[in-house]
Amino acid sequence: MWIDYSTAITESAAELAACEHAARGRRWADRVKLLRLLKSGRERSLRRAAAVLGYTERQVQRWWHAYRADGLAGLLAVRRPGGRRERITPAALAGLEGEMRAGRIARLREAQAYLRERWGIRYSLDGLSGLFQRHKIKRKTGRPRHRRADAAAQAAFKKSVRGHA
Repeated sequence: MWIDYSTAITESAAELAACEHAARGRRWADRVKLLRLLKSGRERSLRRAAAVLGYTERQVQRWWHAYRADGLAGLLAVRRPGGRRERITPAALAGLEGEMRAGRIARLREAQAYLRERWGIRYSLDGLSGLFQRHKIKRKTGRPRHRRADAAAQAAFKKSVRGHA
């Protein structure tokens, strides 16, 4: 069954060109371009338009169904990406970052225990690592010190070495 896109698309070619110009550089610009190509008759099918735009035929079909269901506004509506929302609250995240800045948390296990005990939020270690990556949290700690290191002896040694050099 062939669809006569010139009549199925209610907007004029000039309207679509203006909308495409306004959407330039945005995610939905190619969606408007699809409609313009089909309305003008430059492309006669979704398959050929998909090849010209560089998308899969299935993706272009989804766009067409969105347009048929809700018009141009439905096609241009940007929906929230799927997936679960994060379990951590902004207050818990701020508390975790504060504890890390204070030096009380240096490892993922320590962060995991803090969130579980203080906020009642459970994360696996992999989930916590992903959380840190998403929020660009770096687990930076100071240089490790040996448990039997003597800070006074090290300072005296540094002073004695500098005097001879």
